[in-house]
Amino acid sequence: MKRVRNFHRTLPGRLLLSLLGILFVIALILFTPVGNRMMTPVINLSLTSVLSTPTTVQEFTLTPNRFRLLFQDDRGNTFSTQGGFSLLTLRMYAYYRLECFQSGGINPISTPLKMEGSLNGGISSLLIQGNATIWGGELLYKTELHHFQLASVDLKIDAIEYEALMHFLEYPSDTDTTLTGEVSLRGFDRRDVEGDISLTTQTHRLTSTPTNEENNESFNLKSLLADNEGVIKAFHVNVLLSASLEHAGILEPFVGLPLSTPLELNATLKGDKSFLRFKTRTSVAKSDTSMTLEISELEPSRLLLDLRHADVEQTFALFSLPAPIKGKVDGSGEFNATNGELELILMQAVTVPTILRKEYQITQPLIHFNANITATANPKGVHYRAAFKSDLNRLEIDNTTTHDQMLRELLKSLR
Repeated sequence: MKRVRNFHRTLPGRLLLSLLGILFVIALILFTPVGNRMMTPVINLSLTSVLSTPTTVQEFTLTPNRFRLLFQDDRGNTFSTQGGFSLLTLRMYAYYRLECFQSGGINPISTPLKMEGSLNGGISSLLIQGNATIWGGELLYKTELHHFQLASVDLKIDAIEYEALMHFLEYPSDTDTTLTGEVSLRGFDRRDVEGDISLTTQTHRLTSTPTNEENNESFNLKSLLADNEGVIKAFHVNVLLSASLEHAGILEPFVGLPLSTPLELNATLKGDKSFLRFKTRTSVAKSDTSMTLEISELEPSRLLLDLRHADVEQTFALFSLPAPIKGKVDGSGEFNATNGELELILMQAVTVPTILRKEYQITQPLIHFNANITATANPKGVHYRAAFKSDLNRLEIDNTTTHDQMLRELLKSLR
């Protein structure tokens, strides 16, 4: 008993009492109204530094198992959160609300943003979910973090304004298109990503807005996937994509070509760091078309195209061009980084004299014809071979060296 009574005088006793005293002072500072008032300026400075914008903490409360925080930036945008936690289990739950009606400050986008939701969990698994009003539409989201690393993402979007989204991505756009769809992806923390993406669009107005070449950097998978040190870690991906676009012109900023007409496609992206395959299937221009892009070591290596029974007039319309001929077309092609070959077979084709006269200054009667055209590309240029049979004439083109020369020989036969 004497040792117990004198424990506070021993070195271990003094150390233990000192530790308890420090913890008591920390608790006094952290978990009491006086301590909360003392900590408020420190938290305010931290928020200003982390968010890189002036902030004002309007309310801060911290108890041994509860907290509440409300702050505002210098533009009037506000963020609030409240909830509880357990220091023993290292788990927490909280509700949050962000209201940004002004650009800048804590608003991450250039348009009004409002979001609210909850988070629940601990270090091993933290679930964040909620809803947001953003870019004129609604967004429902659910995200899971494992050891503070992204594990999965589930999104539901409704009537998002495409023009506002593209402005945020620094791409030009002039349209009233809205986006609706779902995204469900998982396995980010394992670097084994799989899931589904589905999108639909509605468009009533679209003005062509070609991309400025000086500001349009080419898409590069290596730079996209590399970490801060330029290292690309091993990964695997298996993602399904379906899209139904009311107007394909919304893709102009990405493909660099004027586009029109509706477009529906189904695609898969599957593979790993050493080899990826992107396969698409579409009914564009009333066809059955498939395309496969092979990517080796994150560099495009081969493109395969198979086109069946496409409507020629709608094919021209897809690229916003008047159609000088009508009919059906089959085609196939194979391309790599330096060479390629495309073969087209025109069937039951007929010329459109009014378009030929208006767009090409060619006057001739209506002609029915069939044709086979093969284009071979290499570093020296494009060579064409063609066979043309009509109800007026027959033409053979053997290995022309330029696109213009092939057209001159073909048009000459139509006069």
